[in-house]
Amino acid sequence: MERINHISIQTFCQYHGIESKLVFTFQELGLVEIVEEEAEFFLEEKALTRMEQIVRLYKDLDLSPEGVEVVMGLLDKIEKLQEENFTLIKKLRKWEK
Repeated sequence: MERINHISIQTFCQYHGIESKLVFTFQELGLVEIVEEEAEFFLEEKALTRMEQIVRLYKDLDLSPEGVEVVMGLLDKIEKLQEENFTLIKKLRKWEK
């Protein structure tokens, strides 16, 4: 049985109570990738969590799409710095032993 690894934009928008043009706005801002298959648009499974986070920021904090872009950029930078910090701590611990 083949596993479905994407969700249609229409289904996603209905579930979250948003318009599809908003998803395309986030795509234009480079926040999420949309896949087109047979004249229908989809979010891949790997982008679903990120898109849900984007929608929560947009709706819960009442941010504009551009505001969401700024927040997501900052969250991405924080995640990268945390990963870098973890790597440096591991290296430091090797030298301490």
